[in-house]
Amino acid sequence: MSKIIDIIVKDIRFPTSLDNLGSDSVHVDCDYSAAYVEIFTDDKDLKGIGLTFTIGKGNDLCVACIEHFKPLFINKNIAEIEKNINSLWRSCTNHSQLRWIGPEKGVIQLSVAALFNGLWDLISKYHRKPLWKYIVDLNTEDLLNKLSFTYIDDVITKEEAFNIIEDKKNNIQIATQSIIKNGFPCYTTAAGWLGYSDEKMINLTKKYLSEGWTHFKMKVGQNIDRDIHRCKLVREIIGKDNLLMIDANQAWSVKESIENINKLKEFDLYFVEEPTNPDDILGFKKIKNSVGGVKLATGEMCQNRIIFKQFLENKSLDFCQIDSCRLASLNEIIPILLMSSKLNIPVIAHAGGVGLCEYVQHLNIINQLIITNNTTYLSEYAESCSEHLTNPSIIKNGRYVTPMNSGYSAIIKEDSIKKFQFPNGDYWKGK
Repeated sequence: MSKIIDIIVKDIRFPTSLDNLGSDSVHVDCDYSAAYVEIFTDDKDLKGIGLTFTIGKGNDLCVACIEHFKPLFINKNIAEIEKNINSLWRSCTNHSQLRWIGPEKGVIQLSVAALFNGLWDLISKYHRKPLWKYIVDLNTEDLLNKLSFTYIDDVITKEEAFNIIEDKKNNIQIATQSIIKNGFPCYTTAAGWLGYSDEKMINLTKKYLSEGWTHFKMKVGQNIDRDIHRCKLVREIIGKDNLLMIDANQAWSVKESIENINKLKEFDLYFVEEPTNPDDILGFKKIKNSVGGVKLATGEMCQNRIIFKQFLENKSLDFCQIDSCRLASLNEIIPILLMSSKLNIPVIAHAGGVGLCEYVQHLNIINQLIITNNTTYLSEYAESCSEHLTNPSIIKNGRYVTPMNSGYSAIIKEDSIKKFQFPNGDYWKGK
């Protein structure tokens, strides 16, 4: 039986700020980064890879935190980890000392995400299945026993979750064939970074439009007059039949959000993302009630299932944006998907960054095949740093192509690690 013999954690940083990639109203100098976990076993052909996405400084804090968790897993065999993954998850998220700098938020949550993304990758590789297929094939009771319903069983019980999944599995074969054949639609953010000039934004929008994209998101939030100007430019290019979304990345107060969204809604917005502080559940509800039916989306910075529970139950959002690394891996992501299904709120996953697109493609498929009762089916895509991955997600005609290789699909090339590991990689030496 294969067992874990070592876990190595690396600080990988890409200097994307040089090109304003990822720039928005708040994060103006993003160096897209990953706390990168390699889980080695006594089988040289079996290794788990996990990461959490950051934007530069602070990545080292995640690396240091993951180092604290490593002893919990050394010398454990994979079958043992698979069977007890929920209790192991709780031993990290609810560590008697480390939880004080959480609990279940911030550095702790990001670090647990990296480690458990790696463990889920390892388990699905052990079974020689893509992660989505491994999860979908699990016996429903077995799957639910691997998940955390702590603090959310007042909104969704295991019995309710069981019934949701079992009901969806009635059509699993046809749905799976469709996913494999057709993939699923996505929107692009890659043309709309806030640091881009008008010329660059226009050229990229035209490029993506010519490639078959029909859903576009752009960043706003620093200057409302410029926001209006840029929205007008993009809407003129994509026409009235394609979808336009905007993302303020938490820049506005509640009052500013209401004022600015009312100024921007003339551009027929599909949704407004993160207009205000990501923890302000009541503020989001005030905005929703004051912007004449414009839909709100959030979740990229919602740190745990408990925050999502409140957003969902209070109907403070219209689109639930799970993130594969902000949340502490599948253990709590799937329960959030189940809550969204029960409360009939569509999920549009957040992606981009390093490895996020590769992760969320699996999450979207899981949601579609065994969880959601909603017909809205869409996810984000931005090819940021995909050139550094051995197996980046594939897009055709504005749709994700369903991944079929075993594992969780986020592996950084060895050459890229050598060059961009911080602070001693070839690129960072001397900087």
